[in-house]
This record gives sequence, C-alpha cells and structure tokens, in this order.
Amino acid sequence: MTAPQPGEWLDRFDEPGQTFEQYVASDPVRPTEDRSVLAFLPCGPFSEEEREIALAAVEFAGLWFELPVRVLPDHELPRNRWQRTSEHRLGGGEFTQYRTDWFLDWLLPSRRPNDAVCLTAVTMGDLYPSADWNFVFGMGSFKRRVAVYSLARFYESFHGREDTPDSRKRALRRAAGLVTHELGHCFGLRHCIYYRCNMNGSNSLGESDRQPLRLCPVCLRKLEWNRGFDPIRRYRGLLNFYEEHELSEEAAWVRNRLIFLGSREF
Repeated sequence: MTAPQPGEWLDRFDEPGQTFEQYVASDPVRPTEDRSVLAFLPCGPFSEEEREIALAAVEFAGLWFELPVRVLPDHELPRNRWQRTSEHRLGGGEFTQYRTDWFLDWLLPSRRPNDAVCLTAVTMGDLYPSADWNFVFGMGSFKRRVAVYSLARFYESFHGREDTPDSRKRALRRAAGLVTHELGHCFGLRHCIYYRCNMNGSNSLGESDRQPLRLCPVCLRKLEWNRGFDPIRRYRGLLNFYEEHELSEEAAWVRNRLIFLGSREF
C-alpha cells in the first residue's frame, strides 16, 4: 500500500488492519456441511441487462469462495422512513436512497435459509447507512451472516452518461469486486491495509476501480484457511469466468499465477 491520498478511505479512517493470527483468533464465520450455500435476494426492479450482470456477479461469488449459490425470489424495496430523496448524482435530478439498516437489521436475518452460510441482498437502489453519509456501495455484517450491495452507481447512466458495451463490462467487474468484498466481511475479513487488495476500504468509485480483483497474500491466506480450497482449482474457475466475460487484465493475472504454481492445465 502507498500512502493514502486526501479523501481516500485510509485518509479518513484510521484502521489497524488484521493479521492472519488475529483473523483465526476472531472465530470467523465458516461454512459447515449443512450450512454452505451463498444465498442472494434481489430487491427492487432490475432491467434485463442489470439482472444479467447481477446474476453473473452471483456466479463469480460462488467461484471466489468455492461455494454453491442460490438466488431467492425477488423482494420489494422499503418505503417511508427507510428511504430518503437525494440529488448527489452528476446527471442531476432527484433519486431515492435506501437505508442499509433495513436490509441488515430487519429484512435479511429472518429470511436467511437454514442451509445458507450468508444471505446477501442485491439491488439497483442506491444505499446510505446514516444521515451524515452520502452513500455506500454495500455493507456486510461480521457475525449475523448478512450483507447488502447496490449496483446503481456502477452504470454510466446513474451519472448522466450513456452506457456502452465497455461500461457494462466495467459494471460487471465492479459488481464482482463488491459482492466478494462484502461477503469477505461476512467471513470475518476486515479491511486490508497491507497491500492493494480486494479487501481494501473504498471511499469513492474511482478508488474502488483502482483496487485489484484479487486478494493479497495476507487475505488469501485467511480465506484459504477458512475454506480449505485448492488454490489451483480456484484459479482455474476464476480464469474461465474472466475469459468468458472478456476481463482480459484479470485473466492474464490468474494465468500467470497458474504458471507460477506449476499448473499446465488452464
């Protein structure tokens, strides 16, 4: 990690980090034989294209954590005191934001399936955690095994610009990074302060885009301990996803890791 720039996450928040030893001692959530599914709950309306990207991000999460995934029937977004009107986007005009507390405290805990290790809400509604925050991309609970994330700000149309094939590909990469970041919190991983990593905190879309779609050595060791996966098998699954969705930079990085690890099949 380099020194944070003004306005970036570590410039605003003094985080101590989490070593591997501290992670193990924290008794993080781990899948069990009868509680291993990553469940997802779509909330609010999606266009056909938005739903396609949301489902691709769900598939990616299954590959990232090497766990089965399930998408539950859609649920409506909240009303009244759980929403507010805002005008922060560049395109101008009012839009509605939704309080993360409604998802994490009220909606999700009672709807988590018995065989689910985590339940994550995914929405096109913009999110905010409290009155003094403009927005958040998502939030996850360390112990309650629930999370929520929004795809709204990942599209150029939210910012008053036209969506293109390249911007949609960028939206998928953003969604994949966000869902794995928030689920990482559900599995007990705190924000990384050691390397550029998918578990870095992010205070803006630009800062989030600069973060790699991979885990650093410290966070990878945590997840490997938690899940007990074979790194080569996991990398092969991720490589297939990157190639299918034309994420060439990510595909090249994983291919190099497979070569380094001595794999001849990818």
